[in-house]
Amino acid sequence: MTATINDTTQTEAVQPPLTDQERNAMRAFLQRCEVRLSTLHRIATAFIGGAGLLLLLPVFFKDEVVTIIKIFLAHLTDTFPALGANHTLGITLLYVCLAYPVILSLSIPLYALYLLLKDIVHFYFTIYTPGFNPSLITPSFALGGLAFSPDESENVKRGVYEYQYHTSSINYTIPFSNEKRERYFEETIRNTDGKIIPATRRWEVLAEQNVIPSDADRPTVEHFNAALGLARTLDRPLVREVANTELALVRHILYLRRLMLRYIKTLIMFIWTAMISFVLIPFLQDDKMPTFFVMASGYFVWSLFAMPVLRLPMRWIYRHRQAMPDRTHIDQQLVVLESQVEVFIKISVVISAVAVLFSLYLYAAQ
Repeated sequence: MTATINDTTQTEAVQPPLTDQERNAMRAFLQRCEVRLSTLHRIATAFIGGAGLLLLLPVFFKDEVVTIIKIFLAHLTDTFPALGANHTLGITLLYVCLAYPVILSLSIPLYALYLLLKDIVHFYFTIYTPGFNPSLITPSFALGGLAFSPDESENVKRGVYEYQYHTSSINYTIPFSNEKRERYFEETIRNTDGKIIPATRRWEVLAEQNVIPSDADRPTVEHFNAALGLARTLDRPLVREVANTELALVRHILYLRRLMLRYIKTLIMFIWTAMISFVLIPFLQDDKMPTFFVMASGYFVWSLFAMPVLRLPMRWIYRHRQAMPDRTHIDQQLVVLESQVEVFIKISVVISAVAVLFSLYLYAAQ
C-alpha cells in the first residue's frame, strides 16, 4: 500500500528513509507538543471563563452606571442665571462637555470586551490549514484532527482505512439522518468544489488501495471524507505531523498572548470605570453637592488616568526596568487598544477639564 500525500500545493523531494532513532525522537516530540497545546488551551479556558468579567458586568450595567445616567438626565432642566442671554448656548456646551467623557467611559470597556471576544474567535477558529488547498477557506477549529501517519506502518494504515469505512463507523462519525447528511455534505462538497476532501481520502485513491468495503456506496464514503476535511484531519507523514504541530504551537501562542493581555486590560478598565462610579454616586445623590461640578470632576479624573490604567499590564511586564523601553520594541498587536483610544481619551481630558472649570464658574456665580 502507498498512502502518500500528494498535496496540490506542495512538492516534496525524495527523502532518505528515517531511522528508528529519528522516528522515536519525532514521536517523543509530538507527545511534548500535545501537552503544550493542551496547556495553552487550559490557560485560555481559565480566562475565558472570566469570573472577573462575569461578576463585574452585572454591576457595571445594573446599578452604578444606570444611576449616574439617571442623575444626569434628571438635571438636564437645571437653569443657571449667570449665563444670561447665552443660557442655551452655555448649557448646551456644558452638557456636551459632560456627555463626551460619560459616553467614552462606557464605550472603552465595551470596545475592549468586543476585541476580547474577537480574539477568542481567532484563537479557536481558522480558515487556513497546512496540507489543504489554499483556496479552501471553510472555517474550522484551530486544533485539527489527528490521523495515524501512513509512513509509520502501511499495514496499520490499511487496517485503519478498512475499519473506518464500515457503515457502523461512518454512522458513528456523522450521526445525521440520511436526508440531513446528504443535504449537508453534498452542499459542503459542492460549495468547496470537492477541496474539502483530503487528498488521500479521495474515492479514486481509496479504490486503488482496495480499502473500501464492497457494499459501500460512493456518496456515503465521500460524505465521511468531507467530515474528515471539516475536522481538518489529514494523513500526514510523521515529518509533516511534526512540522504542523510546530506551526500550531506558534499560532496558538501568538493569539493567546494577545488574548490574555486583552482580557486583563478589559478587566481593569471595567474596574476603573466602576470604581469612579462607586465614588461619584454618593456625592451626586447628595442635594447639597453641585451635581455638574462633581460629575465633571469625576470624569476628569477618569480621563486623566484612563491611559495609565490601560498601560498598566505593559508596565508590569517591564517592571524590572527603570523605564519603559523604546515603544518600537513592543509588538503593536499587544497595544492595539491603547493606540486606538488614545486620541479619544486625550480629547476627553481636555473636554472634562473645560466642564470642571465651566461648572465651577456657574455654581460660584449663583
